[in-house]
Amino acid sequence: MPRYLLNAFGDLEKMTRGKKLSLFLDYDGTLTPIVATPEQASLPYPTRELLKKIKGIFPTAIISGREINDLRKRVALDGIVYAGNHGFEIYAEDFSFHTKGEEGLKADIADITGRLKDSLEGMKGAIVEHKGLTTSIHYRLVDEREVPQLLTRVRRELLPYTAKGGLRITEGKKVIEVRPAFDWDKGRAVCWIMGQERFRETIPLYIGDDETDRDALRELKETGIFIVVGHRWTNAHYFLKHQGEVEKLLEWLTSAAP
Repeated sequence: MPRYLLNAFGDLEKMTRGKKLSLFLDYDGTLTPIVATPEQASLPYPTRELLKKIKGIFPTAIISGREINDLRKRVALDGIVYAGNHGFEIYAEDFSFHTKGEEGLKADIADITGRLKDSLEGMKGAIVEHKGLTTSIHYRLVDEREVPQLLTRVRRELLPYTAKGGLRITEGKKVIEVRPAFDWDKGRAVCWIMGQERFRETIPLYIGDDETDRDALRELKETGIFIVVGHRWTNAHYFLKHQGEVEKLLEWLTSAAP
């Protein structure tokens, strides 16, 4: 079982003593609180100020399900690696990555998105967010009595694609993530970033809260440090009770840095 990190900073310090760290952060639910709609997820000012310090200490990447331009606009800090759409697109000043067959994947996702929007039209509170290479269906604002109907409609629309093995579906906190069934995810993206010069020979420390972050946990279980927010996943190294405690961790990282 993971240890509660705020009671284990001494343990973390021993694990990282004499080693160079790199930092990987999820956005929604990790750097920002979970909010009613995706548009409301703004980076808090104290967190932004801490990121300004941290990016000068550790190689830092933010890896999110958001479309990469949206992610860059919301964080708006130079010197950080941005990985959007669960790692399908990566941008930094000195390197970048785009998924092979990107245009074909975008066409398929656009078709799926149109079908989902038509199916959920008129369902109050349902949001279908098209992000180019992926799509998210948000239902936090949907009346609980209508959620089963929403899930039935979504699964019906996705079935022809999932039956062919063309899609990967992940269900998170009042959201369904639709991605191409491509051999790429947050875990693979982290490994790719770790191969870039400024990340080489570092120990990756990853902080995340979403089901899609489990892909990173799979890759980092033996080679890095994984901190889960708001859960106690049995194979994570540490956990934080809620998103508000992430700021305390970032403060500790700035103070504990050599």
